[in-house]
Amino acid sequence: MPRIPGLRRAFRLPWVSAARVQREVDDELRFHLDMKTQELIDAGVPPHDALQQARAQFGDIEYTRRYMHRTDRGRMLQEHRAELGDELRQDIHFSLRQLARNPGFTAIALITLALGIGANTAIFSVVHGVLMRDLPYAEPTRLLRVFSTTEGYQSAVSPADFNDWSKQSKTFSALAASATSTVNLTGSGVAERFKQARVSENMFQLLGVGPTLGRAFAPGEDAESAPRVVILSDGLWRGRFGADPHMVGKHITLDGYATEVVGVAPPDMRYPEPVDMWLTSRFTARELTDAGRGARWIDVIGRLAPGVPPEQARSEMATIARRLELQDPRHNTGYGVRLVAMQDELVGTVRQPLIILFAAVGFVMLIACANVASLMLGRTAAREAELAVRTALGAGRGRLVRQLLTESICLALIGGTLGLGLALWGTRVLVALAPPDIPRLYDVRVDGPVLLFTIGATALAALLFGAIPALHASAGQLASTLREGNRGSRTRPGSARARGALVVAEMTLALMLLAGAGLLLKSFARLREVNPGFAAARVSTFTVTLSPVKYETLDQQRAFATTLLDKVRAIPGVDSAGLTFGLPLSGAGFVLSFDVIGRPAPAPNAEPAAQVRMASAGYFGAMGIPLKRGRAFGPSDRNGAPRVFVISEETAHRYFPGEDPIGRTIQFGWTRHGDRLTGEIVGVVGDVRQAKLSGDLTPHAYVPFDQWPVDELTVVMRTRADPTVTLRGARAVVESLDRDLPVYDALTLDTLVSKSLGQPRFYLLLLIVFAGLAVVLAAVGIYGVMAYTVQQRTREIGIRIALGASAERVVGMVVRRGLTLAVLGVTLGTAGAYAVTRVLHSLLYGVGERDPLTFIAVAVLLALVALLASWIPARRAARVDPLAAMRAEG
Repeated sequence: MPRIPGLRRAFRLPWVSAARVQREVDDELRFHLDMKTQELIDAGVPPHDALQQARAQFGDIEYTRRYMHRTDRGRMLQEHRAELGDELRQDIHFSLRQLARNPGFTAIALITLALGIGANTAIFSVVHGVLMRDLPYAEPTRLLRVFSTTEGYQSAVSPADFNDWSKQSKTFSALAASATSTVNLTGSGVAERFKQARVSENMFQLLGVGPTLGRAFAPGEDAESAPRVVILSDGLWRGRFGADPHMVGKHITLDGYATEVVGVAPPDMRYPEPVDMWLTSRFTARELTDAGRGARWIDVIGRLAPGVPPEQARSEMATIARRLELQDPRHNTGYGVRLVAMQDELVGTVRQPLIILFAAVGFVMLIACANVASLMLGRTAAREAELAVRTALGAGRGRLVRQLLTESICLALIGGTLGLGLALWGTRVLVALAPPDIPRLYDVRVDGPVLLFTIGATALAALLFGAIPALHASAGQLASTLREGNRGSRTRPGSARARGALVVAEMTLALMLLAGAGLLLKSFARLREVNPGFAAARVSTFTVTLSPVKYETLDQQRAFATTLLDKVRAIPGVDSAGLTFGLPLSGAGFVLSFDVIGRPAPAPNAEPAAQVRMASAGYFGAMGIPLKRGRAFGPSDRNGAPRVFVISEETAHRYFPGEDPIGRTIQFGWTRHGDRLTGEIVGVVGDVRQAKLSGDLTPHAYVPFDQWPVDELTVVMRTRADPTVTLRGARAVVESLDRDLPVYDALTLDTLVSKSLGQPRFYLLLLIVFAGLAVVLAAVGIYGVMAYTVQQRTREIGIRIALGASAERVVGMVVRRGLTLAVLGVTLGTAGAYAVTRVLHSLLYGVGERDPLTFIAVAVLLALVALLASWIPARRAARVDPLAAMRAEG
């Protein structure tokens, strides 16, 4: 009987390969040619001629072959897709039914996955917004911050150096300067204090930012004698001026000066930081000469010229620095130039902490996946009979793997969706909790890249926790399940070992996180113990800045300060008060070099230097800064009296070692109207922390406010009343003296100290949350393994109890298994923590990254958690009824 390939093609399965399709097409064509040839031979045509006629009647065989192959191949793929789609729909429906049939397992798995994926997505949104998102400026990779450097430290830049850099540099297409401060807005509603940036006229063009209304600054508008102009921020324009479309061209009053609004900046213009307005720099003639070169207080940014690499710019700026050192050795000896990518400089201080947090939440994700994998291993083991029946009915290994992976994917997708919802909420919470000194928080949001990350995390989760159970279930050992039935009630050893390994992994990762959290907690406790140098309790403070128009002379500033202080001291509840410029922990102040009269002149760039603060009589008492030697300022230290200084202990220790500084005369470089800041040291007070509690001590020198007044006054009040009531009274006092003088930075010193701990507290809080979550998940993992072990060994435990085993022995048997896993996990975790906690070095204060007490404490804590998680199912095992167990298993 002749073969009929066409029939075989009609009934073949759609899983054949393209090569097989080609073979079958060739067979069919050959069959048709053979049949036609035979017909012609039967009709009397010679065989050779019959073959030629059959080919001629058939037509273009090669074209037919290609056509049939393309048609069959398309049909095969279509059938393949249809069958695959049907099977996928069946798998999804079956998976959803299985999950609905096991609500306890499903709920625990979904909560675990939602927490892991949600936490990862929330932290990634912060990491992406702060560290990875491009700056909203033209070609941001060509923007560099430019610093002066000396002895390995970078500093701000003097206007004179900036001026010379701008004239001499060829590798930068432009350089621009900026400095931030505050400014009073009056004359249009309630007087308010806003943050301003003083910038070069080319700043907006350098960044490639165009105003949404009006224009940018024009050339020459940063000259000292140029008309005053301002560009408003989008927030100020909308909030204070109601988004007035005709705002450009109007004049507003800033610090008493009429200033024309020339533009409104777009919302994403936030350089040098989020400010309310931009004004021009207006350097004085003295600041641009060698006489002002020693005053370094501005920030500089540059845009590389087209085609210029950063290395070439660094080489050129180093050459210019050496040239300026020869030009002005007094101020520039030892000073170099450092170039840093703008984005790196902006986020440099928070990059490592955020990456550490991202890694920590990644550990939580791995623990969550291990936990769900362990749960699924137990659930798969319980379904071995079902899977064995499906295998016996013809289901292949691939089919079983695909079914189980489909269940994992369904579980991961639902968990990922819940996690995304959790991330949307968590991101808002993170931004609200984050201290304001973390840069670029305004760029944190859940957007496209974050959604892609969530999808990736969900897919990875499905792969991580789905692959192990699927491979175990299809390992080819299911046939024995049908033969053994339920005898013994033991799961396969491979599954038990896999679940134990997953628990060990969870314990290892949890201990590493717990060790990091413990180190940060101990470090934070040490920071809280640091003495800031003042007594913060019951002290309130506020600041006002005098208009240079209304309070043009030093005498006017003195008179206002004296009147204000007298009235503040009269507020009910105020025990003492004083005023100063720049509070401790604020970072505000002037670092100035000085000479000690009677000593040889020091070498250039080797002069002693100190923070110069103006302080009134009563300031040290109100702040609780202790007097160590000599005297503090008194009522006699007024304008016209011999000028005096009080220095800090660090100043005395660093610059007057082995001698008494009382009576020595020091002279700073600060000059007013020909009067140089010079005076005699009359006292030594305790040190205060300048910028942060963990920083090094900074030398300070205090001069009586009345003898050297400034236009910014910070008042401190030690009170016995409610601080809010006292500050309300202070506002009323200021308003009675000058209605156009806004009060700002009104807070308590306790709040100031708390703000200085903002970043350490934020990092600690997040790591504690992640570590706590990891410990809970690890405990659930141990509990799940031990509960499943008890369930599978019910018959064995029943026999042991029937043979006389005590409840304590049964409990010990189960707990011993749990503690074995815990001890192994703790051991590996301690070794891992010993290796990875080195990255925490920059975040720690007063504690080593391998502090043994912390390691011991977290190991004991995790072991106790494991003991509790094992004890609960062990108690259940001890209450097993032997007869019921053997009847159920028989």
